[in-house]
Amino acid sequence: MSETKPQSGEAPEPATPRKRRGALLLPVVAAVAVLVGGGAAAWKFLPGVAQKAQALIGRVEQPGALATQPVFIDLPEMAVTLPNAGHPRQMRIRLSIELAKGATDKVAADKAAADVLSPRVYDALLTYLRTLRDGEVDGGLGLDRLRADLYRRLSLVMGPGVLRDVLITSLILA
Repeated sequence: MSETKPQSGEAPEPATPRKRRGALLLPVVAAVAVLVGGGAAAWKFLPGVAQKAQALIGRVEQPGALATQPVFIDLPEMAVTLPNAGHPRQMRIRLSIELAKGATDKVAADKAAADVLSPRVYDALLTYLRTLRDGEVDGGLGLDRLRADLYRRLSLVMGPGVLRDVLITSLILA
């Protein structure tokens, strides 16, 4: 900058100080970054924040998004006596059935479907479990084979596309 020389009889003008925009801009940018980062973290990691924010904006979740949750039907515990070469063993087993995604809306709409299937399901399960021999359930491979056989038999009884998985939630052999 060039300073203008005062003419005779005039007082010299004081030099105008530079405005320090950079000193004010840095804290504002940092505060905005912290707020945006905190909001993104809350959106991602805190349960329910995304739904509340979308409700405030006016967006409503699609009803199809709720159907993506798996549907489980817990079966009551079954007790079976296994033949064991003259020394019977007692087996108690509890199962959960996971329904396929295509069948969830049908079953959710009609909760009585599990009650209707129960007699056939229990008949198929008990018929199979009574045929197990000693040592067939022992070990990890035995449990995997048991689960696969239960899945195959239940999918035959319940029909194609209804069953997604069979989960053994409790198994006691005595």
